[in-house]
Amino acid sequence: MQTIEIQGFLKKPKLTASGKPYGGRFTCYDVQWTGEGREALITFTVTAEEIAAAAESRLLWTDQDVQRGIQPGLTNRPPRELPLSDGYPDSKLYVFDANNADDMTEKLLRGERLFLGPLIWNLRPGTFEAYWDQKDATIFIYDGKIYLPDSHHRQQAILKAVRCSHEAASSYPKFSTSKQFKVELYFLSKEDEGNYFYDKNQRPKPTAKSKAYDLTTLDDLSLLAKKVMAKSSSLWDNVNRVTDRLTAKNPQVITLSTLREMVKSIASVDSLDDPEMEGLAIVAATFYDLLAKVRPELGILAARDRRTVREHMIVDSAVMMHGYAALMREFNDTIAKVGVKKATSDWLDKLERLSSQRKYTFESWSGDLFEKGNPLWQRTGVIKPGRDGKRLTVLNTGAARSDCGRILRQLVSMDHCPKDLGFLATH
Repeated sequence: MQTIEIQGFLKKPKLTASGKPYGGRFTCYDVQWTGEGREALITFTVTAEEIAAAAESRLLWTDQDVQRGIQPGLTNRPPRELPLSDGYPDSKLYVFDANNADDMTEKLLRGERLFLGPLIWNLRPGTFEAYWDQKDATIFIYDGKIYLPDSHHRQQAILKAVRCSHEAASSYPKFSTSKQFKVELYFLSKEDEGNYFYDKNQRPKPTAKSKAYDLTTLDDLSLLAKKVMAKSSSLWDNVNRVTDRLTAKNPQVITLSTLREMVKSIASVDSLDDPEMEGLAIVAATFYDLLAKVRPELGILAARDRRTVREHMIVDSAVMMHGYAALMREFNDTIAKVGVKKATSDWLDKLERLSSQRKYTFESWSGDLFEKGNPLWQRTGVIKPGRDGKRLTVLNTGAARSDCGRILRQLVSMDHCPKDLGFLATH
């Protein structure tokens, strides 16, 4: 194994005062190499005590940019890099399931068998110093941070169990700090740490899609959605990239997973080349900013204002975003026919029909099209009454999404509201 290919490995070991190889901050014994080049990784076995020692020396870290992430909607962003030795991240600031970690800690201390996968470590090339002693199958880690692209909860649980044992060993007779764990040590860039998280947490089982889509660089639709965010003044810092839900405390207008579904409406394939992705991003960002100009609720709002909008309107609901996606597709078709400048001008006029200044009537009701109280939305199945018969619930089913798209397309494409919708516009 020619480890010199991995930036960070030294050609010669560092030495102690006596001239012997220096063990560094951490030593990996009985190392086995797998793969070559970018796919190289090593496996070795450690004890719980060794894991705790590596953590206490502030060698083990998480980077929340490529972990489960910082809680959305915070005014001041907390640090993104956290040492494992600090213990559980604050759940008010970070996405971390303390109950899950505690459950593993308790099982470890009770001596119960845990079917845990390998612990995942990563040394980012160019950010560390180490030496590979091929003769003794040993790696000395001298400097740098070991990041945890995965298995954060497991390693927090192990650290906590060791600390409890150190404080009161007699209370946990069935736990031994010499308990062994397998480690997989990778040499990935930060970008590939995100791809690792995507492969391990998104492909095999459901997780927060928005976070997985945010991390990966292998899904072109996710990359397109992030480009749209960067180009739209209304979406920049206004998208929840961590979870798939928008709570009352979250002022952001949309989740990344929903935005990804929106831009899918204008992408003919899931695989896009760079020029095509750039062009589609401009189209989607231009269209969304036109929408936000007509409906400011789709732009950046304070948490209190966003809460008020969600309480009374469906203009910024997830299901209506799919309706806007249907319009975005038609906007893209218009650009192909008449060019960006004329399409933008024409569609600004069309979208004015969705303005809050345009009043609609439906039977005895009159008001803003997007009011929850508009009977049209109950008639079409977009909204249904709650169990108490009073509170209105917004649905996000496939049928409701289709109805939103159908209604919005009809409204913006005709000079007057079609009779089958049952209402007429008033100015």
